[in-house]
Amino acid sequence: MDGSAAKMRNVVLMGTSHKHQLPGNISEVAFRDFVEQICNVFKVRAIAEEMNLEALAQKHASQSLCERIANAKGVTHRYCDPNNEQRRTLHIRQEQDIRLDAFFNDWDQERVEQEVRASHSIRERCWLNELLDMDCWPVLFVCGADHIEYFRGALESNDLHADVAAWDWSNLETHPAVEHSHAHPRSASR
Repeated sequence: MDGSAAKMRNVVLMGTSHKHQLPGNISEVAFRDFVEQICNVFKVRAIAEEMNLEALAQKHASQSLCERIANAKGVTHRYCDPNNEQRRTLHIRQEQDIRLDAFFNDWDQERVEQEVRASHSIRERCWLNELLDMDCWPVLFVCGADHIEYFRGALESNDLHADVAAWDWSNLETHPAVEHSHAHPRSASR
């Protein structure tokens, strides 16, 4: 590998539904297989995810599937999502709370989307900071499918290369070979 390739800070993004990140779900084997395939194709040295220990405990889990996979492969793992106390400090609001405020305050849809995006943006900056702090490349980052497009933009605007392995893994009926993809599936149908 030449010096420039060794210095490239690459993030491989995998969008999914958070239920797939938890042990014991019906898709556990397929999820594990897909994550391992991504790790092999991109020679991943770390796995990070939109998850935290508090959220896992609420679902009666002590670790995510991504952490188990990372441990089995001998690569670094990191939970990147702020816990409830950190969210309060950073003024991060849950989407359902924003939508409830919108209902009672008669906000239009544009205002709702702006508020949700602003809250998501704060969380995505936290993830970016965690990845930069971890400084282990290439890294697989698993997050909710609704974050992929914006988080990829945040990564690239911070001089990180981003590949999308899955825009929304939960919608894949089969699990094809991982492709280097920058095109969003919606743009392909236009």
